[in-house]
Amino acid sequence: MENTAAPAAAVLPPRPRSRPPRRYRRPAPWLGLVAIGYAVVQLAMVIPHTGHALGWDESVYVSQVDPRTPPAYFSAPRSRGVSLLVAPLVSATDSIPALRIVLMLLSAGALYGAFRVWTRLLPAPQVALAALLFSGLWITQISGPAVMPNLWVALGAVAAVGWFLRVPDEPNARWWLAAVLAGVTLVRTPDGGWLTLPLLIGAIGVRPWRPAVLPLLCGPLLGAAQWIGEAYDRFGGIGGRLNVSSDVEGGMGLHFSVGAALRSLNGPQLCRPCEVPLRHPELAVWWLALPVLTLLAVHTALRDRQELRRVRVGLGRPALRLPAVPLTLLPIVCAAALAVPYLLLIGYSAPRFLMPSYALLALPIAGLVFRAVRAARSPQHLAVALGVIITLHLASQFVILHHTAKQSDATTGRYRTAAQGLQRLGLRAPCLVTGDRALPVAYHAGCSSAQTSGNNRSTTLPSLLRRAAREPTALLLRRGQARPPAYARTWVAYPLPGTEWNAYLPPDQARESEARKSRQQTSGNGPSMGAMTMTYPTTSWAGFAAAEPALADYAQNRFGRYRHHVLATLREDGSPRVTPLEVNFLSGELWLGMMPESRKALDLRRDPRFSVQANPGTDEDPAGGDLRVSGRAVEVTDPGTVARFAEEFRPPEPFHLFRAELTEVVHTALEDGRLVLRTWHPGQPVRALRPRGDDPQPRADS
Repeated sequence: MENTAAPAAAVLPPRPRSRPPRRYRRPAPWLGLVAIGYAVVQLAMVIPHTGHALGWDESVYVSQVDPRTPPAYFSAPRSRGVSLLVAPLVSATDSIPALRIVLMLLSAGALYGAFRVWTRLLPAPQVALAALLFSGLWITQISGPAVMPNLWVALGAVAAVGWFLRVPDEPNARWWLAAVLAGVTLVRTPDGGWLTLPLLIGAIGVRPWRPAVLPLLCGPLLGAAQWIGEAYDRFGGIGGRLNVSSDVEGGMGLHFSVGAALRSLNGPQLCRPCEVPLRHPELAVWWLALPVLTLLAVHTALRDRQELRRVRVGLGRPALRLPAVPLTLLPIVCAAALAVPYLLLIGYSAPRFLMPSYALLALPIAGLVFRAVRAARSPQHLAVALGVIITLHLASQFVILHHTAKQSDATTGRYRTAAQGLQRLGLRAPCLVTGDRALPVAYHAGCSSAQTSGNNRSTTLPSLLRRAAREPTALLLRRGQARPPAYARTWVAYPLPGTEWNAYLPPDQARESEARKSRQQTSGNGPSMGAMTMTYPTTSWAGFAAAEPALADYAQNRFGRYRHHVLATLREDGSPRVTPLEVNFLSGELWLGMMPESRKALDLRRDPRFSVQANPGTDEDPAGGDLRVSGRAVEVTDPGTVARFAEEFRPPEPFHLFRAELTEVVHTALEDGRLVLRTWHPGQPVRALRPRGDDPQPRADS
């Protein structure tokens, strides 16, 4: 019998093949990569230029918590949050590179944390693009390792607006909102108020956001508590502090500073007064396009809102999921509020002032970019084109960053160099520095700083002079551009090599400095034309008269006997030039007037070293011997000073006018048939050199 049974495999249906489980693909950590790139740029391009010294404002903030230096004057507009941020590290070490590196890590982490708040509201790639647009700005990059408040306000604003939008869906969001606003207000109290204002209006007017009202009131109040307490302690109340702040800012009022903001886009970092032109406008395309892109984002959001309304009434079908309108409009409104004081209420500008606005505007602009790509007929081609544009934008920011970082390097390097020069002159703590750029120079020298005028006025002139009488003191003045104030006319000026400043020391202190240098020298040389060197200390004629009144009276009478004397200057090739000259005395100064574009005037403009030999008279009347004054000639162009000189002496106009800063006075005469050579240098007593018979080496008497 034939077996007709079919095999089981032919009867049973085939088993379906089991598919391997779908692997979960984690999204790329774009935001983390942006934060890492932000830190790398700081480490490679910023810290090498700023790791050796602190800037002006940085030295003020750090000195408040540095146990090794006296605190600098803390003006009314400042807040102490940044000082508290760096206090733990500054208390442990005085290493500026360590401070920069820690701030680099903190700023990169804060960038990640602030924009991470938005990943519950917007697609993660869109949030990462917003973080890239903000962190790629040169001012954001150079601010990362800086001890300045504006970056922290910017990142706090991003986080605060994000938490505010999450309040309706997340109960804990309101407490995070309160904490972030407290931090922003602690770092910069006025900015905290401007940020809170639109959020509070929105919370009161929109029911789902009303749970945020209490955090919006408590958070800023907690952050401002220290500022308010200090206002009552130092300024007599909040109103008093605001009035003083207004004076420091140049008078808070209606100032249309948009033009100043535009001129400072590519540097300088502080534009006050803002009279510089916009350098390299081709590198400012992003900044100029920012308002246009913002308006386009608003227009798109409102149009999308209308489309959603049409869908709700059955008139259409959406092609894609669109974000809610508040996600676009609220960051823009808060950005505008934070920009108001810096664009409309003060008369100067700095790129860092608008960093909070830039950070908030980056979010809707990133959304605009993603929406354009999704709506395009060829999304890939448009994405590539936009990627190229963003890359060019980042490259332009790196160019500006490189230039600005080098400028910061030069500026802060001069602060450090000037501080080292003061230390070589004998300034050791406790010590005092006043004058031009006194705050940062004093910090690096380990000294106190004080000003008798200006925005940082912290003392009176009598108090300053009392301190100068009991502790080492230096007055900093820009070389060749400023005349010492009346109280310092008799002080001795020492050029600080490698800087543009002279350090003026009181006469007693200068004598101690010169005595110390004399003890350190193993040998000395007699007076020579070397006294014309720029490294010698200088003083005014009034300083010479105060130190040696008898010799000064004789010298002034000696110059007054004749009208013309002999001036020695240096030609361009270094050879001497000798020409006749009139010498005048006015207001405790020795003045040299010259015809316009004369050779000697051009010599002094190029190299200010000079010597003036008093007219010796006739052989029959030697007029008491020879007199020579050496020093440095500083050209004076102040119209008031020139007018007073012209009214007193009636020289042919126009004319060049130079003020003499003395480095040496030499008087040679015969006494009892023997040659006596008397010399005087600032900070030293008169020395008399007398030859001993046939001995060619003179004997010095102090």
